[in-house]
Amino acid sequence: MIELGSLIKVCRPGELPVYIQIVQQISSLIREGILCPGTQIQSSRELARSLSLHRNTVVAAYAELEAQGWIDVTPRKGCFVAPEMPGTVPAPLVKQAGASGMGYPATTGYEIGFEIRDELQVRYPSGAFKYVFNEGFPDVRLTPLNDLLREYRVIGSRKFARDYLSYTAKEGSPRLRAEVVRMLRQTRGLNIGIENVFISKGAQMGMYLAASLLLKPGDSVIVGDPGFFVVTQMFIRLGVNVCRVPVDGEGIDVDAVEAICRTTPVRLIYVIPHHHHPTTVTLSAARRLRLLEIAGAHRIAIIEDDFDFDIHYESHPTLPMASRDAGGSVIYVGTLTKILAPAIRLGFIVAPANLIALLGQHRYVVDLQGDNLLEEAAAELLRSGAVERHLNKIRGLYKERRDLLCAMLAEHLPGIVSFTVPTGGMCLWVRFHGVGTVQVAAEAQRLGLFIRDGKRHNPLGVDLNAICIGFASLNPEELREATTLLIEATLRAISGNVQIVQLNRQIV
Repeated sequence: MIELGSLIKVCRPGELPVYIQIVQQISSLIREGILCPGTQIQSSRELARSLSLHRNTVVAAYAELEAQGWIDVTPRKGCFVAPEMPGTVPAPLVKQAGASGMGYPATTGYEIGFEIRDELQVRYPSGAFKYVFNEGFPDVRLTPLNDLLREYRVIGSRKFARDYLSYTAKEGSPRLRAEVVRMLRQTRGLNIGIENVFISKGAQMGMYLAASLLLKPGDSVIVGDPGFFVVTQMFIRLGVNVCRVPVDGEGIDVDAVEAICRTTPVRLIYVIPHHHHPTTVTLSAARRLRLLEIAGAHRIAIIEDDFDFDIHYESHPTLPMASRDAGGSVIYVGTLTKILAPAIRLGFIVAPANLIALLGQHRYVVDLQGDNLLEEAAAELLRSGAVERHLNKIRGLYKERRDLLCAMLAEHLPGIVSFTVPTGGMCLWVRFHGVGTVQVAAEAQRLGLFIRDGKRHNPLGVDLNAICIGFASLNPEELREATTLLIEATLRAISGNVQIVQLNRQIV
């Protein structure tokens, strides 16, 4: 019999429960060959005595080891190391010596048909730079994470908690859909029911499901230009003809949209009504109504991507086209991800019930269903008012950050940059004059600030020489220092001599 007392050390208090510590250490001893198959180990009473633990703790550890297949417990005989370690050991495909050392292939042996595109390599460096200007992310430090985790714990304590771990409605959690209905009726003026709501893992997934359901290769789609490059690439991957329409201070050019619809059988129009990405403009009410008329006349679907509806500062948001849609043209898309955190993937689609049912079927062959636990927790956050309280908090904080960024750029780079102060959203669209954004971004990186040069937002054949600067994810102190670096980088790029520019780091 092996005495385990000298081989096991428990930590109290520790990160793991004591019985789990015992399980992990005994299984490691078996895996390493110190405890061989068939070896008898101490009884729970003896091990408890040698470790100065309550016997129930060791009993729990042995029960877990037996359940996992590490040991066998025979009444009146004792505890023994199982003859075989748990897990499946596969039989080799070939028995030749050295076959197992074959390396994994570096590339596929078949044609894929797609290539890696730089604009879709959306990665931001971690730790390589002191500060990072993204293009409009929320500040995840403000996420009501404790509230979310509390709801997970509440769900786990319910008698029917295991029901949430099984398959559920393909359209999403009925409770979350009901809460989204309540929210949209109150805030967007949408006269809808639960049958009109589909929950997706983020707005992007919802739009992809809708677009791939409606479109076939060769169809024509209208998008704003410059526009959200990820959605444009989504349409390109679906094999459709992307018709790019200019965006001005009132949003997408509806005259250009109508001109295309007269000559081309357009299937879908993609519109961002609030804070168009990247230019941050809001689609005017008159243009919204005109788009509805065009869509109805030509039997065209509209994807209204209203991801930024909730982030407004001075003015009130404009009601969505979906609130005036009597003909069933609009597929309204929204998200909770944008206001909570990028990792909390929760989007929603509002549409006529027949499309929602088809989206559920379409989703089933791709993803089966959503994250039921997350959706149930989010439903409770909406019901309890936690989401509304969080929104009220971040609106004030983000407005303060927007104002700080705008004030610093206007004071220290007059005539060099121009921008329109956005009425909402999390980013600022800045045009540069007399200096290239590529040079500005390069100088910024030398100073410890990562910022993109904005070229991926350019319309075909046009250089806007502009950068989309996200301000929401940096607190005021961080934002002040990052903006100071951006100002210095811009002045260095203009001078062409990194030695002669000295900027006062005490910019207020």
